[in-house]
Amino acid sequence: MVAGVLVTALALTACAIPRERAAEDLRPAKIAVAPVEVEDVVAKYREVRSAAVDALDAKPLSTVEAGPVLAVDTGTFEVAELLEREEFALDGPFTVETTMLPRFSRYPLWFAALVRDEETGRRQLQVYERTTAADPWLLTANPELAGDTPLPEMRRVGDATRRVGVDDGAGMAAAPLTALQALAAALDEPEAEESAAWAEDPFVVQMRETATKNAELEGSNFAQSWAADEQVYALRTADGGALVFGTLLRQDTFDVEAGLRVTWPEDSPQRAFWPDGVVGRGSLRYYHQVLVRVPPAGSNESAATLGTFGGVVGSAGQ
Repeated sequence: MVAGVLVTALALTACAIPRERAAEDLRPAKIAVAPVEVEDVVAKYREVRSAAVDALDAKPLSTVEAGPVLAVDTGTFEVAELLEREEFALDGPFTVETTMLPRFSRYPLWFAALVRDEETGRRQLQVYERTTAADPWLLTANPELAGDTPLPEMRRVGDATRRVGVDDGAGMAAAPLTALQALAAALDEPEAEESAAWAEDPFVVQMRETATKNAELEGSNFAQSWAADEQVYALRTADGGALVFGTLLRQDTFDVEAGLRVTWPEDSPQRAFWPDGVVGRGSLRYYHQVLVRVPPAGSNESAATLGTFGGVVGSAGQ
């Protein structure tokens, strides 16, 4: 599920951006990856994923993916096999539109690259991470931008893009992890006063519409919960805000009334995991990776999702 929103460029004011707090890697020695190597990393990932799609086998993905990306793709492959439908291949030409290469004083290293698939026009802002010099680069975040959703200008020093600590809110409307927790809370408690700031966010709107449809299912009581994972990547934008990569954890639970069996449409994840329907209780777990734009402190803009990537990662039920 993908959602995007055009974000109005924020003009820099005459006010100085607050000085960023000191960190142990404020003056790191190593850029994450040489710019000339980025296309090779992306090409290797696409080659392995294409082979996995051809075989409809998720096992090779563990050599090029990790964390929520691997969990989502594994679930996606399972659904595709059960429903006998094709999965998105990556065997065509691609363009790396831009790179975001932070500096580090020690491993793990990571970098981001905006990749466009030339055949489909799909654009993914991908994060690759490397734990040691001997390890391969693994895709760990993969939010997809809708259409031509623009990205803000990044703050750079030479070839490097400035990183932001997960709890560092200096000069921003909120620290990266705090912003993701606020998004999860807005989805978890739509009626809360704090949720109003996210009411028109396209991802939030889409998720609430999905929850409403599930709640209208006859013969079943529906409940949904959300939480934010603490694994976060964040990069400083030129205006003092940040681009934040994070993962939201979602669980949908269906309590079916006694004596009834609930079934779903043939092309739904529920049908894939529960082909004969559910009696009693059934639940699906999802990961949703999000790319969130956090504005600078004092801005009239609200934080917003620019891209998402997600799917079912597990199920339980009768």
